[in-house]
Parts: sequence; structure tokens; C-alpha cells
Amino acid sequence: MIGVFKFINSIRILIVILICSTLNSCIDPFEIETENFENILVINTTITNEMKNQEVLLSRTFRFEDDGPLSEEGATIKVIEDGSVEYLFEESAPGTYRSVQEFAASSGREYELSIQTTDGRSYVSDKVTLPQETSIERVYPQRITNDSGVEGLGIFVDTFDPTGNSQYYRYEFEETYRIVTPSWYPFDLVVTAEGEESFEFGLVNRPVDQQVCYASNVSNNIKIANTTIFEEDRITGLEVNFIPAADIRIDNRYSILVRQYVQSREANGFYEILSNFSESESLFSQIQPGFIAGNITSEDNADEKVLGYFDVSSVSEQRIFVNRDDVLTDLPRYALDCELIELVKDPFDELITFHQRISVFIDSDEVRYLPDSPPIPGEPIVFPGVLRYFVPRACGDCTALGVSESPDFWMD
Repeated sequence: MIGVFKFINSIRILIVILICSTLNSCIDPFEIETENFENILVINTTITNEMKNQEVLLSRTFRFEDDGPLSEEGATIKVIEDGSVEYLFEESAPGTYRSVQEFAASSGREYELSIQTTDGRSYVSDKVTLPQETSIERVYPQRITNDSGVEGLGIFVDTFDPTGNSQYYRYEFEETYRIVTPSWYPFDLVVTAEGEESFEFGLVNRPVDQQVCYASNVSNNIKIANTTIFEEDRITGLEVNFIPAADIRIDNRYSILVRQYVQSREANGFYEILSNFSESESLFSQIQPGFIAGNITSEDNADEKVLGYFDVSSVSEQRIFVNRDDVLTDLPRYALDCELIELVKDPFDELITFHQRISVFIDSDEVRYLPDSPPIPGEPIVFPGVLRYFVPRACGDCTALGVSESPDFWMD
């Protein structure tokens, strides 16, 4: 339910634009303060048919001027199956609750979420059941041009339920990509000795694990689809992600894991409203930022607002790998700014001052050494004040952009 938080951020953006448009003649700085703030519990959870430790996230809405949501800690949470079997949750991190035991939602059974906060307030969801499981037929890449005229890689999904019972779908993804250091040099420059008039410099092996790295992102939008108006319960060519050709994610090798949730009609309606809020970019939109009611209510106060939806969904997932050269070989590539950084001795500075500057530069960890002419490894390097070269760290060390350990699922 990343979309819940995106919805809250969308309202914040809307407020900023509105204030700026009405006060556009002001040139003095001003601070925005929220009036009539409501402290609302935000519940983020989807229980699935996967055998795992299920998860519930709790937080609170926050004022516009605050940095972000505040985690709701110390709550007592349980999921009740058929009114009798209870699955207890424990707090694994602030606001994050994981089931004590692994369990999977089963068809034909009813599930209910129960929450009690530290201030004694109790919340309960409607009883919900697990929708039918439908497997993804295919996830596939395709070179496309998006609506903005940008060429790149589209990721598409096909699915089909011959029984016609699924109908309502939601999609999330996790993407992982390989990063290859563009200005790799096998040695780093270090200070080997400090004298009264100059430093001595030498080379040490640069860690090999800084040459190839991996980075990951999760989807931050709400992608839903339904087949109620079609003759078949079939989805063909639904775009779930787009990567511009000049994006670092598709500069080398790319992988995406697409997860398909079959959900209820009620859950689909909730996510559709959230999606409309998150995609609205105009103040003149007909969408109004009212409260979005879910299926969770307060047992103590019927008028208390609760933001969130207790969703029980069946899940199917599929992963694919894409090599850039297989689909986008003739399009512009991602270009990291690796312009050489020059250090030159000021004619009026002493040599020791210049060497100190080089030492500080190295210790900053913001750059990596890339000489104009490679020195001989193992021999001291004495800089008499001539021009030397460095590049930004990301150009010579991929750990500035990712991690060196490849994921367990990665395939070359």
C-alpha cells in the first residue's frame, strides 16, 4: 500500500500549489502551517496466499510541515481466521509488525484484522475472503515510445482466467539492475609518507567489488486493471513499467519481478480512488481531495477516521531479465558525468601545501584516482606540482550507486 503514503504526499503537493497560486505576488519568505490537523491512523497491509510471515505497517498522518509520517509503535495486532484461529503479530521495527508464525490465507475462509493501540483504542476490519488465484501468463519487454515521445523499454503483462472469476487485478514490481563502473582503474592513490617539505604517494589495489554493482527499486505507483467490461477475463499488453533508454537502470542488464494480486471488487474500488489521487497533477481536476474510507473502523468511536484497507489477495509473480543490447542498442545511453577533475599546484604555494590538498581530496571519499599516465605500481609517486587527475567517486567506484553483492536470484 505504498499508494496510501503517495496519496498523502499528493495532498501536500496540492496545498503547496494552491498557496503559491494565491500568494504569487509575495516575495517575502513564509512558512506553511497546517490548520485543523487530524491525527489519523494509517494501516498498510495485504495478507496473501503465500506461506510467509505476513506484515502490517502502522503509522499516523502528518502535518504538511513535518518531515514525514510517524510510526505507530507498541500496538497489539492479530489476524483472525474464521472467528477462531488467531495469528499474532510482533513489532520487528518501529511501526512494522510481522506475524509470529508463517501462515497463508486459504480459500473459503474469512479473515479479520484486529488492532489495539497503546492508548487503548481498538480497530477492526470487515471480514474478507481470499479471491481466486490466477497465474501471470507472461511478462515481457518491448521497445516503445511513451506518450511524452521518449523512447525506451516497456514492461508488459498478459494474464487470463478461463473461469472468469478473478476480474480485479493489482500489480507491483521490484526492479534490479547491474551497474558497471565506467572509469575503472585498478589502483587507488594513498599517502605512504609525510615529510616536512612534501608527501610521498603510492598505489594500493582498488577492491575488485567496486567494479560491478547492483541496485534495486520498488514500484511507487498504483497499477490496477479489471476485466468486467470484456467478454473474457483476459488482460493483454498491460504496461506496468517504462524505463527511458538513457536511464541507468537499462544501461547494462535489467531484471524485474512483477507481482499480480487478484483482489475483491471493494479493494479494487479503494485502490482506484488512491490511484486517481496520485495521478492527478492539475488543480483543475474534477477529483476532490476528500477522505477515502476503507474497510477498517474504530470500535470505540464510529466517527473516527481510519485510513487504510485490510486486503486479502492471491498472488502470482514472474521475473524476467533484459540485456540492453537486445532491445535498445541504437538508442542514446545513460551518461554519467565523469569529467576529469584537475588539481594544479598554485605557483605561490609550497609543495607541501599542494600535497596536503591532494591528501584531503583523497580522504574526502568523493573522488577516485584516474591518472593521465599510469604510474608504476609499487614505486613511490612524487608529485612535483604537475597536473593530476581524479573523477567523481561514482565513475570509479560503483558502490556509490549500488551494492557489490549480487542478489541470490541474479542470472548472467
